[in-house]
Amino acid sequence: MSDKALNLAEQAFLHSISQELENGELRFPTSMEVTMRVLEALDDPDMDLSSMSTMVSAEPLLAARTVALANSAWYNPGGRLVTDVPKSLVRIGFAKLRALSVAVAAEQLMHREVLGPFQPMIRKLWAHCVDVAATGCVLARRCTRLDPDAAFFAGMVHDIGQFFLLARVWEYPEMLSDESPLSDLVQVWHAPIGRAVLSAMSMPRELVDAVDNPEIYGGEWPPKSIPDLVFIANLVAETRNPFSHEDETFRSGLARAATLGLDEMLLADVLAESVEERRMLMDLFRIG
Repeated sequence: MSDKALNLAEQAFLHSISQELENGELRFPTSMEVTMRVLEALDDPDMDLSSMSTMVSAEPLLAARTVALANSAWYNPGGRLVTDVPKSLVRIGFAKLRALSVAVAAEQLMHREVLGPFQPMIRKLWAHCVDVAATGCVLARRCTRLDPDAAFFAGMVHDIGQFFLLARVWEYPEMLSDESPLSDLVQVWHAPIGRAVLSAMSMPRELVDAVDNPEIYGGEWPPKSIPDLVFIANLVAETRNPFSHEDETFRSGLARAATLGLDEMLLADVLAESVEERRMLMDLFRIG
């Protein structure tokens, strides 16, 4: 394909997304529809367990993942299996369901045949989000007074803009022929797109701010906010974002500065504990 044709496709894609942002009407990919419905329902103060169970049960993939998560070693150390969605939701809680619904959307994206050449990068991106979520959750629990479930969800969605762009780019197949321009586009546009996606989902401002915006980092240890926590988890997590162009030395230096004041042995314990949760989720979705 000529550079001219590729540039025209990229311009058309960006124009389409820009218009949707300007009009405040982002068109969500089919893979995100379940996520949208679940998140909207979870924001309903009158939503009860029975109604939520009915909604989750109506989506086979989400229902299966919900039961599987509830029966994982992390949530079922005693080995008492549950076999239905209501009991599973009681065990994992609505907060974890938020993150699980996003994970299901990401999993569906990974199975789109048209994105075949990019599947390795999509898998790495998903693994990175799981890693940041698990690390942030353990950091919150062990080192701060922040809500671990909120930290986990923020970690899962902090790169949602990248997933959104990848889920929409199939509409412009010309762009799927060259990895480099697409990678550059995802890296440049994912933050504003991610903030717009979360805003469209009516997420709290603190969560919207957690979308890859280092300028808001407070620079304190222990972190006092979810955005600061996600910033740190993003740096210390073992799995890095495949679209990141940061030099590893620079990234390591930032990680050391961000965790200044944290005992090295405690940090090692936190990372080891986060690996356990990450492995559980990776096994659940059979991603590796």
